[in-house]
Amino acid sequence: MENLQPYLPKKTIRILIVLYILYGLIFLVETFDFLEMLHTKPKDEHPTYDLVNVIFYQMEMIICFICAFSFIILISTKQSVITWLFTTILLLLFRSATVYYLYFYETEERWVPFIYKEANDFSTLFRRTFVPAQLILNGIAVITLSKKYFQIRKTAKNNLP
Repeated sequence: MENLQPYLPKKTIRILIVLYILYGLIFLVETFDFLEMLHTKPKDEHPTYDLVNVIFYQMEMIICFICAFSFIILISTKQSVITWLFTTILLLLFRSATVYYLYFYETEERWVPFIYKEANDFSTLFRRTFVPAQLILNGIAVITLSKKYFQIRKTAKNNLP
């Protein structure tokens, strides 16, 4: 992607990759923690969650890593602006849909509790920081790539004989 080297989309996507990987690693550590608490329960305490609830958090971790590795592949190969734009749009739509489903979609039959224990005060902070940051930066990347794409199209249209 030589023509995007100095531009904002590439820098934004690099920051986005870091956000996805960090958030996925946080989920990895917390998943181990939750599984350990399910395996060895403290005396006279019962967890408010089960293995199915932990799997939802593992899915979020996998989704973060999929998005990060998709952007890593995109940034490491030479692609056209249109490929960058459509890939970024698809990943934004995919991430938005999964955030809606995992965090906001509730029915009486399915409710996923926040299984974070009180000892981990940073979990809510991470969730409220990383998830909106991922969506906002992905949106910024889509907007800047759209501008670049339309700039290239306008230039190409003006250069026609």
